[in-house]
Amino acid sequence: MSRVLIVESHGRSGLRPVLEAVDALVVVGEAADAVEAVKAAKEYQPDVVIMDVSLAGHGAVEATRQLLGLGFPPKVLALTSSSPDGRVLDVLRAGAAGFVVRDCSADELAHAVRIVGVGGNVLDPKIMHTLTRGRPSAGSPDLLERIGNLTDMERQMLTLIGGGHTNQRIADECRLSITRVRAHVSRLVQRLGLDHRIQAAVLAWEAGIVGRD
Repeated sequence: MSRVLIVESHGRSGLRPVLEAVDALVVVGEAADAVEAVKAAKEYQPDVVIMDVSLAGHGAVEATRQLLGLGFPPKVLALTSSSPDGRVLDVLRAGAAGFVVRDCSADELAHAVRIVGVGGNVLDPKIMHTLTRGRPSAGSPDLLERIGNLTDMERQMLTLIGGGHTNQRIADECRLSITRVRAHVSRLVQRLGLDHRIQAAVLAWEAGIVGRD
């Protein structure tokens, strides 16, 4: 059973009825801005926070950073419109584990919550392609040099992370134990000078490691 906190802007159509119809999920609370989100997370200790990227200003980014800084950090799943903009990438860079579009089905939403709940990432390839298409290779020259110096194994893992795969899937693909994969992924994130696994996934798209035609 996954405990879910919903963070949506005022005036939005509620997700609560959709989520409450899913047996494996329980909605523990709702919030309408970054301050309420952090307060509610401290009170209810959810497993997953569904974060509306359209919160005023940089509210979704700030809320995500604060949530991940808690002593019992929940996973954050970004919620965006069917025509996403750069705010999605901003929230992912802040540490959200993935995103879903607002008009997705109840089954798709429940599946996304389950995936991020077990440490995976939810990244729609078509949307990521649209958001990163035509962008120059991302990052400083130093970061791009570090990408260029990755081993074949590290590059394969970065590609799989960019595809949103769980550690178990990476273990299967690379024929490694789950323990070794966790160690490799942690080392890869550190080597790239990043804070979160999802930042590596975004970087993989922006740098053209995955997602280019």
